[in-house]
Parts: sequence; C-alpha cells; structure tokens
Amino acid sequence: MFKILRQKSKEECMCEKYTQLMHKAYKLALVDKERSDRINAKAKKILQELRRMHYPEVENWATE
Repeated sequence: MFKILRQKSKEECMCEKYTQLMHKAYKLALVDKERSDRINAKAKKILQELRRMHYPEVENWATE
C-alpha cells in the first residue's frame, strides 16, 4: 500500500522507460525492423546513462 504513495527516483523511472522501450522494440521487430532499431537505440542510451550513474539494479537485468 505504501509503495503507491512513494515517489519514484529518477533511476527507477529510467529503468521503467528502458523496459518499456525494449518491450516495444521486441514487438516491432517482427513488423518493422527499422523502427525497432531506432527504439532499441533510444533504450541503449538510457541504459548507458543508468550505468554512468552506477545504478545497482542495472547489472542484475541488463547486459550488452
């Protein structure tokens, strides 16, 4: 219940955005490869930023 009221950190928001973009890119890969690649590039930029910030959650689920 308290998780609803808690503000998300910038890193948590970026992680969610990364996950959403990767999921969207995966779905689009079957239909439009070029658009999927563009979305994947955006997601990789977010991943690089998270790694630069040394966010510990990244190393658990993200690999290049």
